[in-house]
Amino acid sequence: MNKVLNKILVVVGTTGAGKTKLSVELAKAFNGEIVNSDAMQMYKGLDIATAKVTQEEMQGVPHHLLSCIDPVDDCTVVEYKTMAMNAIHDILSRGKVPVVVGGTMYYTQSILWKAQLIEDASGSNGEDAPLDIPSDVDEAYQKLVEVDPEMAQRLHSKDVRRVQRSLEVFYQTGTKHSELIAKKEDDSNETLFDACMLWVDCDRPVLHQRLDSRVDKMVEDGLVPEIESLMAHIKDHLAASPIPLGLKGISQAIGFKEFQPYLAAKEDTTNPDVAKVLEECIVNLKTGTRQYAKRQITWIRNRIVPRNIPVYKLDTTNVNAWTTNASTPALAIASAFLKNEPIPFEACTAETRDTDSKKVKNICEPCGNREFVGLAQWNEHLRSKGHRYHLKRIRLLESGQRFERGPPKKPKEPKTPDNEGIDSVPAAE
Repeated sequence: MNKVLNKILVVVGTTGAGKTKLSVELAKAFNGEIVNSDAMQMYKGLDIATAKVTQEEMQGVPHHLLSCIDPVDDCTVVEYKTMAMNAIHDILSRGKVPVVVGGTMYYTQSILWKAQLIEDASGSNGEDAPLDIPSDVDEAYQKLVEVDPEMAQRLHSKDVRRVQRSLEVFYQTGTKHSELIAKKEDDSNETLFDACMLWVDCDRPVLHQRLDSRVDKMVEDGLVPEIESLMAHIKDHLAASPIPLGLKGISQAIGFKEFQPYLAAKEDTTNPDVAKVLEECIVNLKTGTRQYAKRQITWIRNRIVPRNIPVYKLDTTNVNAWTTNASTPALAIASAFLKNEPIPFEACTAETRDTDSKKVKNICEPCGNREFVGLAQWNEHLRSKGHRYHLKRIRLLESGQRFERGPPKKPKEPKTPDNEGIDSVPAAE
Protein backbone atom coordinates (compact mmCIF):
# COMPACT_ATOMS: atom_id res chain seq x y z
CA MET A 1 0.00 0.00 0.00
CA ASN A 2 1.42 3.36 -1.06
CA LYS A 3 2.05 5.91 1.67
CA VAL A 4 -0.10 9.06 1.39
CA LEU A 5 2.25 12.04 1.22
CA ASN A 6 1.48 15.57 2.39
CA LYS A 7 0.93 18.14 -0.34
CA ILE A 8 3.19 21.15 -0.79
CA LEU A 9 3.62 23.81 -3.46
CA VAL A 10 7.08 24.69 -4.78
CA VAL A 11 8.12 27.76 -6.75
CA VAL A 12 11.45 27.73 -8.61
CA GLY A 13 13.09 29.90 -11.23
CA THR A 14 15.96 32.28 -11.80
CA THR A 15 16.69 35.34 -9.76
CA GLY A 16 14.55 38.20 -11.05
CA ALA A 17 11.90 36.00 -12.70
CA GLY A 18 9.11 36.62 -10.18
CA LYS A 19 9.34 33.80 -7.61
CA THR A 20 8.59 36.06 -4.63
CA LYS A 21 5.51 37.64 -6.16
CA LEU A 22 4.01 34.30 -7.24
CA SER A 23 4.72 32.56 -3.93
CA VAL A 24 2.92 35.30 -1.98
CA GLU A 25 -0.08 35.09 -4.34
CA LEU A 26 -0.23 31.30 -3.85
CA ALA A 27 0.08 31.55 -0.07
CA LYS A 28 -2.69 34.14 0.14
CA ALA A 29 -4.98 32.14 -2.15
CA PHE A 30 -4.60 28.78 -0.38
CA ASN A 31 -4.04 29.66 3.30
CA GLY A 32 -0.33 29.02 3.03
CA GLU A 33 2.95 29.99 4.63
CA ILE A 34 6.25 30.38 2.81
CA VAL A 35 9.43 28.40 3.46
CA ASN A 36 12.59 29.97 2.05
CA SER A 37 14.98 27.77 0.07
CA ASP A 38 17.54 30.42 -0.87
CA ALA A 39 20.79 29.71 0.94
CA MET A 40 21.99 33.31 1.14
CA GLN A 41 18.65 34.73 2.32
CA MET A 42 18.94 32.60 5.46
CA TYR A 43 21.73 34.89 6.69
CA LYS A 44 21.23 38.12 8.61
CA GLY A 45 22.43 41.10 6.60
CA LEU A 46 22.79 41.81 2.88
CA ASP A 47 19.02 42.16 2.56
CA ILE A 48 19.53 44.31 -0.54
CA ALA A 49 22.22 42.13 -2.16
CA THR A 50 20.28 38.91 -1.68
CA ALA A 51 16.98 40.53 -2.76
CA LYS A 52 15.13 39.43 0.37
CA VAL A 53 11.37 39.87 0.38
CA THR A 54 10.37 43.10 2.10
CA GLN A 55 7.66 43.43 4.72
CA GLU A 56 5.51 45.18 2.15
CA GLU A 57 5.99 42.37 -0.38
CA MET A 58 5.12 39.73 2.24
CA GLN A 59 1.58 41.16 2.47
CA GLY A 60 1.14 39.61 5.91
CA VAL A 61 2.09 36.08 4.80
CA PRO A 62 4.38 34.32 7.34
CA HIS A 63 7.86 33.52 5.97
CA HIS A 64 10.18 30.91 7.48
CA LEU A 65 14.01 30.53 7.38
CA LEU A 66 14.77 34.16 6.51
CA SER A 67 17.59 36.05 8.31
CA CYS A 68 17.98 33.27 10.87
CA ILE A 69 21.76 32.62 10.74
CA ASP A 70 24.68 34.86 11.69
CA PRO A 71 26.75 35.91 8.64
CA VAL A 72 29.95 34.39 10.03
CA ASP A 73 28.36 30.97 10.54
CA ASP A 74 27.97 28.26 7.98
CA CYS A 75 24.87 26.29 7.04
CA THR A 76 25.13 22.99 5.21
CA VAL A 77 22.41 21.48 3.07
CA VAL A 78 21.90 18.83 5.77
CA GLU A 79 21.29 21.51 8.40
CA TYR A 80 18.99 23.38 6.02
CA LYS A 81 16.98 20.23 5.35
CA THR A 82 16.43 19.67 9.08
CA MET A 83 15.21 23.24 9.60
CA ALA A 84 13.04 23.24 6.48
CA MET A 85 11.40 19.91 7.28
CA ASN A 86 10.59 21.17 10.78
CA ALA A 87 9.03 24.32 9.33
CA ILE A 88 7.03 22.40 6.73
CA HIS A 89 5.64 19.91 9.22
CA ASP A 90 4.75 22.74 11.60
CA ILE A 91 2.80 24.48 8.82
CA LEU A 92 1.03 21.22 7.88
CA SER A 93 0.16 20.51 11.52
CA ARG A 94 -1.77 23.79 11.60
CA GLY A 95 -3.78 22.85 8.52
CA LYS A 96 -1.97 25.25 6.22
CA VAL A 97 -0.23 24.79 2.87
CA PRO A 98 3.59 25.05 2.74
CA VAL A 99 4.87 27.06 -0.23
CA VAL A 100 8.59 26.43 -0.74
CA VAL A 101 10.35 29.13 -2.74
CA GLY A 102 13.97 29.95 -3.50
CA GLY A 103 16.77 29.87 -6.00
CA THR A 104 19.22 27.45 -4.35
CA MET A 105 18.14 24.39 -6.29
CA TYR A 106 20.02 21.75 -4.32
CA TYR A 107 18.39 23.07 -1.12
CA THR A 108 14.99 22.69 -2.77
CA GLN A 109 15.85 19.19 -3.98
CA SER A 110 16.96 18.13 -0.51
CA ILE A 111 13.43 18.45 0.86
CA LEU A 112 11.67 16.90 -2.13
CA TRP A 113 13.56 13.66 -2.66
CA LYS A 114 15.09 11.11 -0.36
CA ALA A 115 18.86 11.40 -0.60
CA GLN A 116 20.87 8.26 0.11
CA LEU A 117 24.57 8.55 -0.57
CA ILE A 118 26.92 5.63 -0.91
CA GLU A 119 28.73 5.44 2.38
CA ASP A 120 32.46 4.97 2.53
CA ALA A 121 31.59 1.99 4.68
CA SER A 122 34.18 2.79 7.29
CA GLY A 123 33.92 -0.03 9.76
CA SER A 124 31.20 -1.85 7.83
CA ASN A 125 33.34 -4.86 7.14
CA GLY A 126 36.30 -3.97 9.30
CA GLU A 127 37.85 -0.59 8.61
CA ASP A 128 41.34 -1.90 9.16
CA ALA A 129 40.97 -4.96 6.96
CA PRO A 130 43.68 -5.10 4.27
CA LEU A 131 42.41 -4.23 0.81
CA ASP A 132 43.61 -6.36 -2.08
CA ILE A 133 43.73 -3.52 -4.61
CA PRO A 134 46.54 -3.75 -7.17
CA SER A 135 48.44 -0.53 -7.85
CA ASP A 136 49.04 -1.51 -11.48
CA VAL A 137 46.14 -0.22 -13.59
CA ASP A 138 45.90 -3.31 -15.81
CA GLU A 139 45.90 -5.67 -12.83
CA ALA A 140 43.35 -3.52 -11.03
CA TYR A 141 41.04 -3.54 -14.04
CA GLN A 142 41.28 -7.33 -14.41
CA LYS A 143 40.43 -7.69 -10.73
CA LEU A 144 37.38 -5.44 -11.25
CA VAL A 145 36.29 -7.60 -14.19
CA GLU A 146 36.34 -10.57 -11.80
CA VAL A 147 34.45 -9.02 -8.88
CA ASP A 148 32.13 -6.53 -10.64
CA PRO A 149 31.96 -7.10 -14.41
CA GLU A 150 29.07 -4.64 -14.82
CA MET A 151 31.11 -1.80 -13.31
CA ALA A 152 34.13 -2.83 -15.38
CA GLN A 153 32.00 -2.53 -18.50
CA ARG A 154 31.22 1.10 -17.59
CA LEU A 155 34.77 2.25 -16.84
CA HIS A 156 37.73 2.88 -19.08
CA SER A 157 40.37 0.26 -18.35
CA LYS A 158 43.03 2.97 -17.89
CA ASP A 159 40.99 5.11 -15.48
CA VAL A 160 42.97 3.92 -12.48
CA ARG A 161 41.31 6.23 -9.93
CA ARG A 162 37.75 5.05 -10.69
CA VAL A 163 38.77 1.43 -11.10
CA GLN A 164 40.50 1.38 -7.72
CA ARG A 165 37.59 3.23 -6.11
CA SER A 166 35.14 0.57 -7.33
CA LEU A 167 37.37 -2.16 -5.94
CA GLU A 168 37.64 -0.28 -2.65
CA VAL A 169 33.84 -0.06 -2.38
CA PHE A 170 33.51 -3.78 -3.08
CA TYR A 171 36.11 -4.83 -0.49
CA GLN A 172 34.85 -2.46 2.20
CA THR A 173 31.13 -3.17 1.80
CA GLY A 174 31.06 -6.70 0.41
CA THR A 175 28.65 -5.38 -2.23
CA LYS A 176 29.34 -4.62 -5.87
CA HIS A 177 29.76 -0.92 -6.61
CA SER A 178 27.33 -1.26 -9.55
CA GLU A 179 24.64 -2.62 -7.19
CA LEU A 180 25.13 0.22 -4.71
CA ILE A 181 24.81 2.79 -7.50
CA ALA A 182 21.63 1.13 -8.77
CA LYS A 183 20.16 1.21 -5.25
CA LYS A 184 21.08 4.85 -4.85
CA GLU A 185 19.38 5.71 -8.15
CA ASP A 186 16.23 3.86 -7.08
CA ASP A 187 16.15 5.55 -3.67
CA SER A 188 16.84 9.01 -5.12
CA ASN A 189 13.45 8.98 -6.87
CA GLU A 190 11.57 8.39 -3.63
CA THR A 191 9.69 11.62 -2.92
CA LEU A 192 9.19 13.02 0.56
CA PHE A 193 6.08 15.05 -0.32
CA ASP A 194 3.34 15.12 -2.89
CA ALA A 195 4.65 18.26 -4.56
CA CYS A 196 3.53 20.48 -7.41
CA MET A 197 6.29 22.66 -8.84
CA LEU A 198 5.78 25.96 -10.63
CA TRP A 199 8.71 27.26 -12.69
CA VAL A 200 8.68 31.00 -13.41
CA ASP A 201 10.68 31.58 -16.57
CA CYS A 202 11.62 34.62 -18.63
CA ASP A 203 13.16 35.12 -22.08
CA ARG A 204 16.93 35.53 -21.77
CA PRO A 205 17.34 39.07 -23.27
CA VAL A 206 14.49 40.45 -21.13
CA LEU A 207 15.84 38.67 -18.05
CA HIS A 208 19.31 40.19 -18.58
CA GLN A 209 17.82 43.69 -18.84
CA ARG A 210 15.76 43.04 -15.74
CA LEU A 211 18.79 41.82 -13.77
CA ASP A 212 20.93 44.79 -14.83
CA SER A 213 18.18 47.18 -13.75
CA ARG A 214 17.86 45.32 -10.46
CA VAL A 215 21.58 45.78 -9.75
CA ASP A 216 21.31 49.51 -10.49
CA LYS A 217 18.35 49.72 -8.10
CA MET A 218 20.32 47.84 -5.43
CA VAL A 219 23.16 50.35 -5.67
CA GLU A 220 20.65 53.19 -5.47
CA ASP A 221 19.01 51.60 -2.39
CA GLY A 222 22.29 51.37 -0.46
CA LEU A 223 24.02 48.16 -1.55
CA VAL A 224 27.53 49.52 -0.99
CA PRO A 225 27.00 50.74 2.62
CA GLU A 226 25.28 47.43 3.36
CA ILE A 227 28.33 45.48 2.18
CA GLU A 228 30.68 47.79 4.12
CA SER A 229 28.64 47.27 7.30
CA LEU A 230 28.65 43.51 6.90
CA MET A 231 32.39 43.51 6.19
CA ALA A 232 33.00 45.37 9.44
CA HIS A 233 30.93 42.79 11.33
CA ILE A 234 32.87 39.90 9.79
CA LYS A 235 36.23 41.58 10.50
CA ASP A 236 35.29 41.97 14.17
CA HIS A 237 34.51 38.28 14.31
CA LEU A 238 37.69 37.30 12.48
CA ALA A 239 39.77 39.27 14.93
CA ALA A 240 38.47 37.03 17.72
CA SER A 241 38.24 33.78 15.78
CA PRO A 242 40.20 33.67 12.51
CA ILE A 243 38.28 32.08 9.67
CA PRO A 244 39.50 32.40 6.07
CA LEU A 245 37.23 35.01 4.48
CA GLY A 246 35.25 33.65 1.57
CA LEU A 247 34.94 30.15 2.97
CA LYS A 248 32.00 30.57 5.32
CA GLY A 249 28.61 32.14 5.58
CA ILE A 250 27.25 34.98 3.57
CA SER A 251 30.68 35.93 2.21
CA GLN A 252 29.83 33.48 -0.60
CA ALA A 253 26.87 35.61 -1.71
CA ILE A 254 26.75 37.24 -5.11
CA GLY A 255 27.41 40.93 -4.45
CA PHE A 256 29.66 40.49 -1.44
CA LYS A 257 32.60 39.00 -3.29
CA GLU A 258 32.27 41.27 -6.34
CA PHE A 259 32.77 44.36 -4.16
CA GLN A 260 35.95 43.21 -2.41
CA PRO A 261 38.18 45.17 -4.85
CA TYR A 262 36.26 48.35 -3.97
CA LEU A 263 36.63 47.76 -0.24
CA ALA A 264 40.35 47.15 -0.72
CA ALA A 265 40.72 50.28 -2.88
CA LYS A 266 39.16 52.44 -0.16
CA GLU A 267 41.88 51.33 2.27
CA ASP A 268 44.72 51.67 -0.23
CA THR A 269 47.05 54.50 0.78
CA THR A 270 48.24 54.89 -2.81
CA ASN A 271 44.86 56.50 -3.52
CA PRO A 272 43.64 54.50 -6.55
CA ASP A 273 40.69 55.72 -8.56
CA VAL A 274 38.05 54.43 -6.15
CA ALA A 275 35.13 55.59 -8.32
CA LYS A 276 36.49 53.62 -11.29
CA VAL A 277 36.97 50.50 -9.16
CA LEU A 278 33.39 50.84 -7.91
CA GLU A 279 32.08 50.99 -11.49
CA GLU A 280 34.05 47.85 -12.35
CA CYS A 281 32.57 46.09 -9.32
CA ILE A 282 29.05 47.01 -10.42
CA VAL A 283 29.75 45.64 -13.92
CA ASN A 284 31.13 42.44 -12.38
CA LEU A 285 28.04 42.10 -10.21
CA LYS A 286 25.80 42.34 -13.26
CA THR A 287 27.86 39.71 -15.06
CA GLY A 288 27.89 37.40 -12.03
CA THR A 289 24.13 37.74 -11.60
CA ARG A 290 23.46 36.82 -15.24
CA GLN A 291 25.80 33.83 -14.98
CA TYR A 292 24.06 32.69 -11.80
CA ALA A 293 20.67 32.89 -13.54
CA LYS A 294 22.02 30.75 -16.37
CA ARG A 295 23.21 28.11 -13.90
CA GLN A 296 19.80 28.09 -12.21
CA ILE A 297 18.03 27.45 -15.54
CA THR A 298 20.45 24.65 -16.41
CA TRP A 299 19.90 23.02 -13.02
CA ILE A 300 16.10 23.12 -13.33
CA ARG A 301 16.13 21.82 -16.89
CA ASN A 302 18.67 19.02 -16.32
CA ARG A 303 18.22 17.97 -12.69
CA ILE A 304 14.63 18.71 -11.75
CA VAL A 305 12.39 18.50 -14.82
CA PRO A 306 13.50 14.93 -15.76
CA ARG A 307 12.50 13.59 -12.34
CA ASN A 308 9.15 12.40 -11.02
CA ILE A 309 7.61 15.61 -9.65
CA PRO A 310 5.48 17.53 -12.18
CA VAL A 311 6.88 20.93 -13.19
CA TYR A 312 4.67 23.59 -14.78
CA LYS A 313 6.39 26.42 -16.61
CA LEU A 314 5.00 29.96 -16.47
CA ASP A 315 6.14 32.78 -18.76
CA THR A 316 6.92 35.98 -16.86
CA THR A 317 8.61 37.83 -19.72
CA ASN A 318 5.87 40.42 -20.14
CA VAL A 319 5.22 42.07 -16.79
CA ASN A 320 2.05 43.65 -18.18
CA ALA A 321 0.67 40.16 -18.86
CA TRP A 322 1.50 38.78 -15.40
CA THR A 323 -2.09 37.92 -14.54
CA THR A 324 -2.77 36.16 -17.86
CA ASN A 325 0.55 34.34 -18.27
CA ALA A 326 1.59 33.61 -14.69
CA SER A 327 -0.88 34.30 -11.90
CA THR A 328 -4.10 32.83 -13.34
CA PRO A 329 -2.49 29.60 -14.66
CA ALA A 330 -0.55 29.12 -11.41
CA LEU A 331 -3.65 29.49 -9.27
CA ALA A 332 -5.59 27.09 -11.50
CA ILE A 333 -2.80 24.50 -11.37
CA ALA A 334 -2.40 24.77 -7.59
CA SER A 335 -6.16 24.61 -6.99
CA ALA A 336 -6.59 21.46 -9.06
CA PHE A 337 -3.53 19.88 -7.44
CA LEU A 338 -4.69 20.55 -3.88
CA LYS A 339 -8.18 19.22 -4.67
CA ASN A 340 -6.81 16.09 -6.39
CA GLU A 341 -8.49 17.15 -9.62
CA PRO A 342 -7.06 16.82 -13.15
CA ILE A 343 -4.64 19.69 -13.79
CA PRO A 344 -5.71 21.69 -16.86
CA PHE A 345 -2.15 22.30 -18.05
CA GLU A 346 0.65 20.11 -19.35
CA ALA A 347 3.72 19.56 -17.23
CA CYS A 348 7.18 20.08 -18.67
CA THR A 349 8.77 17.06 -20.26
CA ALA A 350 12.48 16.38 -20.25
CA GLU A 351 14.38 15.94 -23.45
CA THR A 352 14.64 12.26 -24.35
CA ARG A 353 17.83 10.97 -22.84
CA ASP A 354 19.21 7.49 -22.93
CA THR A 355 20.89 7.55 -19.53
CA ASP A 356 22.06 3.98 -19.87
CA SER A 357 24.01 4.90 -23.00
CA LYS A 358 26.24 7.13 -20.84
CA LYS A 359 27.38 4.06 -18.93
CA VAL A 360 28.15 1.77 -21.88
CA LYS A 361 31.74 1.27 -23.00
CA ASN A 362 32.47 0.68 -26.70
CA ILE A 363 35.69 -0.74 -28.10
CA CYS A 364 36.88 0.12 -31.62
CA GLU A 365 38.89 -2.78 -33.03
CA PRO A 366 39.91 -1.05 -36.30
CA CYS A 367 41.56 1.71 -34.23
CA GLY A 368 43.61 -0.65 -32.08
CA ASN A 369 40.95 -1.59 -29.49
CA ARG A 370 40.56 1.97 -28.25
CA GLU A 371 37.92 2.37 -25.51
CA PHE A 372 35.16 4.97 -25.40
CA VAL A 373 32.86 5.36 -22.38
CA GLY A 374 29.40 6.69 -23.24
CA LEU A 375 27.48 7.19 -26.45
CA ALA A 376 28.67 10.78 -26.95
CA GLN A 377 32.35 9.79 -27.00
CA TRP A 378 31.59 6.81 -29.24
CA ASN A 379 29.64 8.82 -31.82
CA GLU A 380 32.30 11.51 -31.88
CA HIS A 381 34.95 8.88 -32.56
CA LEU A 382 32.92 7.28 -35.37
CA ARG A 383 32.77 10.68 -37.11
CA SER A 384 36.49 11.34 -36.68
CA LYS A 385 39.04 11.41 -39.53
CA GLY A 386 41.23 8.94 -37.68
CA HIS A 387 38.47 6.33 -37.54
CA ARG A 388 37.63 6.76 -41.23
CA TYR A 389 41.31 6.47 -42.07
CA HIS A 390 41.60 3.13 -40.29
CA LEU A 391 38.43 1.79 -41.94
CA LYS A 392 39.73 2.76 -45.39
CA ARG A 393 43.10 1.14 -44.64
CA ILE A 394 41.43 -2.13 -43.62
CA ARG A 395 39.16 -2.21 -46.69
CA LEU A 396 42.08 -1.66 -49.07
CA LEU A 397 44.27 -4.22 -47.34
CA GLU A 398 41.46 -6.79 -47.46
CA SER A 399 41.02 -6.19 -51.20
CA GLY A 400 44.74 -6.59 -51.81
CA GLN A 401 45.22 -2.99 -52.90
CA ARG A 402 48.12 -0.84 -51.89
CA PHE A 403 47.31 1.69 -49.19
CA GLU A 404 49.02 5.06 -49.09
CA ARG A 405 48.68 7.83 -46.54
CA GLY A 406 46.60 10.52 -48.23
CA PRO A 407 46.52 11.58 -51.90
CA PRO A 408 49.82 12.04 -53.75
CA LYS A 409 51.15 15.57 -53.51
CA LYS A 410 51.11 17.77 -56.61
CA PRO A 411 54.61 18.59 -57.84
CA LYS A 412 55.44 22.26 -57.45
CA GLU A 413 55.68 24.27 -60.66
CA PRO A 414 58.99 25.98 -61.20
CA LYS A 415 58.64 29.74 -61.07
CA THR A 416 58.81 31.48 -64.43
CA PRO A 417 58.47 35.09 -65.40
CA ASP A 418 54.88 34.31 -66.47
CA ASN A 419 53.67 32.80 -63.21
CA GLU A 420 55.99 34.43 -60.66
CA GLY A 421 54.03 36.12 -57.91
CA ILE A 422 50.67 34.65 -59.01
CA ASP A 423 50.75 31.82 -56.48
CA SER A 424 51.95 33.93 -53.57
CA VAL A 425 49.36 32.12 -51.40
CA PRO A 426 49.93 28.34 -51.63
CA ALA A 427 46.92 26.23 -52.55
CA ALA A 428 45.50 23.97 -49.88
CA GLU A 429 46.75 20.44 -50.28
